[in-house]
Amino acid sequence: MAKSKPPQDGDNQDSRANLSLANLSLQITVAFALFATITFLVRQPGLDLVFAAVSAILFFVGAGVLGLGFWNGIQRSKVDEVRIAGLLSVDKSHVSTSARNRLWLAILIQIAVTFAFAALRPFTQQAFGVLVPTLGLGFAALWGSRFAKFFPRKDRR
Repeated sequence: MAKSKPPQDGDNQDSRANLSLANLSLQITVAFALFATITFLVRQPGLDLVFAAVSAILFFVGAGVLGLGFWNGIQRSKVDEVRIAGLLSVDKSHVSTSARNRLWLAILIQIAVTFAFAALRPFTQQAFGVLVPTLGLGFAALWGSRFAKFFPRKDRR
């Protein structure tokens, strides 16, 4: 199979929708990072409980979005050769650069913020933040299942 060049943002007619999903992931991540910073600095028991609840909600939403992304990927695999690296927006040969950068920037910010605050205040509600990167992975899987470019299946008749 000949390797083609990576898809560019303009290759897809719905590139605006393509980037809006990646932007949504980044916007939620920035809002979460600000909220995590406020709860870390303010140190109020009530606010800590709200932080734990928000982290749990984001985890469950992320797990649902991740499941939806995998479900869409399974459905797409009937026609295309879907690969996990493309589905999770890792493989440059299937994913546009700007969407990939935004999706993975969101995941990295989620990981850095949650692990930093959980390490600085272990055994508190800040530790619930480590659940949140599931949301970033969910958005990456949903994006990959909808917009990644895969090769058509060869065994399809």
